Formats: sequence, C-alpha cells, structure tokens
Amino acid sequence: MILSLGAYASDGRDLLDRFLTDTQSMTASFKQTLKASDGKLLQESGGEFYLQRPGRFRWNYTQPYPQEIVSDGEAIWIYDVDLDQVTVQKQGNGRTNTPIALLQNKQKLEDAFEIHERGFVDGLHRFELRNKKQDVDFDRIMIGLDDSGLRFLQLHDQFDQTTSIVFSDLKTNPALDAAIFRFTPPEGVDVFGGS
Repeated sequence: MILSLGAYASDGRDLLDRFLTDTQSMTASFKQTLKASDGKLLQESGGEFYLQRPGRFRWNYTQPYPQEIVSDGEAIWIYDVDLDQVTVQKQGNGRTNTPIALLQNKQKLEDAFEIHERGFVDGLHRFELRNKKQDVDFDRIMIGLDDSGLRFLQLHDQFDQTTSIVFSDLKTNPALDAAIFRFTPPEGVDVFGGS
C-alpha cells in the first residue's frame, strides 16, 4: 500500500540525510537479483557487505560463485575466484554518477543525482535518484530506508535491466578493522588494470 508523502516526507528526508551524514560504517548480508526488462530472472547472488566512509567498501559474494569487490577509497579491486583473475580500477571522480555516490557523502550524492521522494511503502521510505548525466550505466536508482539504515537498492540500467539488492542483518556504525578494505591479489592470479 502506498501512502501519500504528507507527514512522512520530512521523516523520510531526515532518514536519508542521517544515512548520508551520520552513518560512518555499515555491515549487512545481502541478496541480489538481476531481472530483464520483461521481468525474467537472469541471476541471483548473495553475500556480505561492509562500508566505511569515505569510499571504502567490500562486497563478498558467496553465491552462486565466490567474488570479492573491494575499495580502499582509491582503487577498486574485483577478484573473480573461479577465473583466478583480478581487475583493478581507480575509484576517481569519474565514478561519482554510479551507486558509489551513495557510499560517499551527501554532497557527492546531490551533485550526481536529482533526489525525489517516492513515499512510505511497506515500512520503508523510498527515494528515486535520477542521474544528472546522460550515457551512464544507471539512469536511476531506487533506495529504501528505515530507522536502521539502508534496506534496499534497485538499479535501473541502460538496457532496461533491474538489479535489486536487499540488505538484512544490518548493523550501523560498528567498529571495523581497516584490513577489511585492503586487498592483495593472491599468488598466481592474473591482474588487469591499475598501474
């Protein structure tokens, strides 16, 4: 059931502002799905997520295949365990119009996206983020928040595919070991990118 913004509008925007300014770290389990434009399920995956602002994160995919995506705030490492392959890329300014902007800070999010409140649905305050740039991977992102923090992301890409990420077992502002956000390629793997 969709409720009108009314009394929920300021509460919702307050939640978003608190997530962007007060959340310095976060851990959660996640389930991720990728669906085609016709709604057909293309892929399911899941694992553990860690965030340390500014810009450090780790996605540990455990299913269906192990994969690690790690950022130390400067570089992003993507380790495909089955392929024995690591791809490295700079996290620089060119990536601010991606979902990474959500993991940075309020100013970067507002610089990259138009933010539209979309009501209070199923216990979550929902927002639509519309990309200010053209020719980007994701033209809009839906997010859902409650008092505990970020509960879901829904990314709509240029091929009309939808990636949905639902967070559970959420912990906000836990103390996290800095080693979580460091990545050293295992011995013998192929490394592409970086320099």
